[in-house]
Amino acid sequence: MKFVFHLIILFVVFYAGFGASAEESGYKGPKNLFFIGGGAIITKNPYKGIDTETHGIPIFLYKTDRFSFFGPRMSYSLFKDDGWELNGLAKVRFEGYEEDESDYLRGMDDREWTVELGGSLSNTFSLGKLTTDFAADILGEHKGHEFRFYYSYDFRDAFQIPSLIMTPNIGVNYRSHQLNDYYYGVRSSEAIAGRPEYDAGDSTGLMAGVRVNYNLSEDLILMSMISFEWLASEIKNSPIVDEDHIESFLLGLIYRF
Repeated sequence: MKFVFHLIILFVVFYAGFGASAEESGYKGPKNLFFIGGGAIITKNPYKGIDTETHGIPIFLYKTDRFSFFGPRMSYSLFKDDGWELNGLAKVRFEGYEEDESDYLRGMDDREWTVELGGSLSNTFSLGKLTTDFAADILGEHKGHEFRFYYSYDFRDAFQIPSLIMTPNIGVNYRSHQLNDYYYGVRSSEAIAGRPEYDAGDSTGLMAGVRVNYNLSEDLILMSMISFEWLASEIKNSPIVDEDHIESFLLGLIYRF
């Protein structure tokens, strides 16, 4: 489980605009999009004692005019007009750990995955795309919520290379006290020497990344993504955290059916 949280970040940020990029890259086929492929992900975990890891992963994307499914996230378009789009969304949050993953986590209760429901509102205009989304726990694990607001822009034929699309993005997120404390807090029953009790409050953090798509052919796409999330003091001051940021890199090859 320890690498999946970074995969979620990559999927969410990479998805925000990927379907549109695929549709606008010169493809003249049916409106429904179905991609399947594989790749590798390199992740740096914020928890103490969990090192940077590399994993092979499958990649799957299905998108229609209203419905999309990509990795751990599903969305359905409720309204779309003149650049505006309102979506309902569901996603899985794997931002947890098992206590045997690190000596620093021994004696902690496992922090479990959960399902979140929410929505997103975006506006695509000449200078890029603005998106805000919200998601809240529905399984009663962390019992919290998260707001995110980010901006992205597609540079098509980047560096004058045909079929190369580069999309940088930057944004902020707000994480509730319940969300942070569940994944980064230390309960009184878990406190030991060197790991004091810790109550992680709500936080606001900065996110940034770059997504790159290159069409090797009409149906074969090379994709990559690098993302960073700078952790607010409410998270990085936790006694079970030893990083001030999260970083992930994804490289993959997908085929359009």
